[in-house]
Amino acid sequence: MVVVAAATAANAWLMQPVLDEVFLNHDRRMLLIVPLAILGIALVNGFANFGQHYLMGATGQRIVAEMQVDLFAHLMRADLAYFHGEASGRLVSNFLEDANLLRFAVSRAITGITKDVLMLSFLAGLMLYQNWQLAMIAFVIFPMAAVPIRALGKRMRKASRTMQEHTGRFAAILSETILGARHVKAYGREEYEIGRAREAIGERLQSWNKMVHTRAAATPLMEGLGGAAVAGIIFYGGSQVIAGETTPGMFFSFITAMLFAYQPMKSLASLNAVLQEGLAAAERIFALMDIEPEIVTAANATTLEVTDGEVCFDDVTFAYAGGEPALQRVTFTASAGKTVAVVGPSGAGKST
Repeated sequence: MVVVAAATAANAWLMQPVLDEVFLNHDRRMLLIVPLAILGIALVNGFANFGQHYLMGATGQRIVAEMQVDLFAHLMRADLAYFHGEASGRLVSNFLEDANLLRFAVSRAITGITKDVLMLSFLAGLMLYQNWQLAMIAFVIFPMAAVPIRALGKRMRKASRTMQEHTGRFAAILSETILGARHVKAYGREEYEIGRAREAIGERLQSWNKMVHTRAAATPLMEGLGGAAVAGIIFYGGSQVIAGETTPGMFFSFITAMLFAYQPMKSLASLNAVLQEGLAAAERIFALMDIEPEIVTAANATTLEVTDGEVCFDDVTFAYAGGEPALQRVTFTASAGKTVAVVGPSGAGKST
């Protein structure tokens, strides 16, 4: 990610020699050097992007897989009463829906935020190096988005938590209805179950619409601030070029760096929404992980070791045509890793 961020800033910096040396000074040597430099940066950037996406994607998936194993093991040690009081569909939703949202948060949101912050750092440094006066305009306008983006993030986490709860309820209805289809049809409750499903799907749809609305609200905010920043910089920077205080190449290099910086700024707003969804899913998963069984092994308990044993059925009678007992004694003996069944006399002087 550091290499990707540095390569992006290098591309923006190369705009200065392109304009000043190639187009204005007609330097043929730079005409050869600059394209080769751009090609080299593009190759490095491509390989770095591949490594970043692959490594972080694999890492995110591995984190979620390990968490699913831990959650499953934790539930297997829970009390039986917990499973009686909790719908299986909700638990399945935690394993699949919540874990999937958490995977996106780890592999996409956290990765994207880290990469975008690094890219902004390199580009901001280049902007300060090129023209600190123009950089101050961008540094004043863009941070204004932090407050509304934070508010949108809180709304997104709340809406995501509600949507996941509705998803769990719908999964529970599906599980109960499908497993109990024989009973539903036997008692003629098809319309009732359809109504339950329709209600659950409608609630989930409303929550999803709130999430989409909240996520989309960040776009016009960033577009407006970005337009204001570009307009102010073009006016002030153009005045400096006309007055001879800076070169066209330096000005366009600054503009390129700012436009490159605008994309990660815009991306941070949308990635924050994805991160909030993952955090809401993590809260639900960790809530399950925090459940402790009430029935636990005593601290001073000793290990039960059974070397051999015997189970006897005395005077057991079985009904048959004659009405007499078929067996007087049945003994099951387990010893030295073997299981032996000994059947007593059958009443006719025979044994089996």
